[in-house]
Amino acid sequence: MSLVGARDSAIIDFAEAAYDLDAAREAWLPQLIEAGAPVLDHGLGVFALTCVRPSEPGPLVFDQFHVASGPADLAQRFADLQNQIDTRLLWPLSRPGIPKTLSEVTEDHGSSAFGPIMRHFGFAKDGLGIAAFDPDGRGVYLIIPLPKVTSLSNRARERWQMLAAHFGAGYRLRRAMQDRTDDSSAPTELPFGAEIIIDPAGFRIAEVTGKAKPRHALQALRDAAEQVDHARGQMREHDPDKALELWKALVRGRWSTVDWFDSAGRRFVLGIPNAPEVTDPRGLTEREMQAVSYAVSGLTNKMIGYHLGISKSRISTLLTSAMRKLGVHTRAELVKQLADFRAITGA
Repeated sequence: MSLVGARDSAIIDFAEAAYDLDAAREAWLPQLIEAGAPVLDHGLGVFALTCVRPSEPGPLVFDQFHVASGPADLAQRFADLQNQIDTRLLWPLSRPGIPKTLSEVTEDHGSSAFGPIMRHFGFAKDGLGIAAFDPDGRGVYLIIPLPKVTSLSNRARERWQMLAAHFGAGYRLRRAMQDRTDDSSAPTELPFGAEIIIDPAGFRIAEVTGKAKPRHALQALRDAAEQVDHARGQMREHDPDKALELWKALVRGRWSTVDWFDSAGRRFVLGIPNAPEVTDPRGLTEREMQAVSYAVSGLTNKMIGYHLGISKSRISTLLTSAMRKLGVHTRAELVKQLADFRAITGA
């Protein structure tokens, strides 16, 4: 099953909603799910939660739980599931990485958990869980009940990974904005702590500061702003998958690009620092650590590049450099050595 349907332009609506910094805290998750409903909802509803995934097997700690449609007691069913099923069986389900249906995950792990889990959701035959968690364990978990036992197509699996990259980056950005508000000290004088303001009329640089100043950074941010505008234009209707592929989650592993309107209502594009915070005592660079963290989660070089806004070839170079520094020779050895390192995996 492809899980690709009509109104595919909603995948771009979904990505846009992820970066809506004007949405109130309580409204962001409902608006996000509403925007993506045409491609998310397969007739049985959608529910999502912002939460904390603890550092060892245990239940997710809810922050906000939103049921877009479906049984009114979905939140209680989910809570009962966590209370009644061995958390070691549930643990693989919420792990970030390659999206899989419940039937696929339980088959991969040789687990007999599929039946007991689905008894809590008797209105469905399978489910798709899409997780986006940062190394600190905070993130978003999206659950889509499915009407039949389903194996994802390669196309659908990549699409869900891309969407997860956006709602994960959007949620991280919102948290950073809140932290800056609470701290009352903006890192720059530009709106939302941005390091660049781009006028989309000709993609002229209006203001720039900090790490966005070097020529290579300026060019990358301008290019990204232009690509996102293309993706959000007519391309979203006639080739939404191409539009989604064009709109990377970050620029050079550092910035998210978001809309901002000045007091006169003119639209600008901000480049706001939004890198996932990954630390490591082994001497890897920040960029190497970012690439390794996604590799440990099982992502391909193509998908790592999508999350970070870095070319596939550059990801290969970063991983090769990390392997050399860590004294391993293959990707499998790299993953094995670092899979239990919580600062990388967030597990």
